[in-house]
Amino acid sequence: MFRKLSIILVTGLLAFTAACSSNSSSTNAVSATGAAVSVAATSTPAACPTKNTESFAKTKFVADLAIAGGAFKRYIYTPAKDGKFKQGANGRVLAFVKAAAAGALTVNRLEAAKTAAQANPTLCKLLAEPVAKFSAAVSGLIGKAKGGSIDPSDVDNASSYLSDLHGAASQGGAAFTDNTSTSA
Repeated sequence: MFRKLSIILVTGLLAFTAACSSNSSSTNAVSATGAAVSVAATSTPAACPTKNTESFAKTKFVADLAIAGGAFKRYIYTPAKDGKFKQGANGRVLAFVKAAAAGALTVNRLEAAKTAAQANPTLCKLLAEPVAKFSAAVSGLIGKAKGGSIDPSDVDNASSYLSDLHGAASQGGAAFTDNTSTSA
């Protein structure tokens, strides 16, 4: 019963994420190892606004990035560290399904965070590259989750991109902290 409910929930989440995603002309090409090959349409300082073009751009950026980072940490990073993706691990298939769904949510929220960052001159200049790198790394992990083989080194690589993004956001005045509390 729990397995059927989980599959229905994940399928609904994927459908919702796909329906909410935007069709943009920017694409991220990712190799089979998950490393970014090229990232098109990244913001350059010349393309950044000189004043805020959207209300609460930093707040929207932090909220979207927090959701993306939380989904990555909870459903991709922690299971990888706990060995849930290894051959023969208990709950391996469900862990891959959750990782694929969380990866799709993460990429969707990173696109929203990138849009919010492009509306603020400071964030636009500092965060275009870190957001693109983390998004490309997570996109690579989604493909691996669908294939059933996530390597912990790829997860560590994506986590380092998240740390870089965290540092750049702090430098741009949009700092956020990880909640390490395990209580509900």
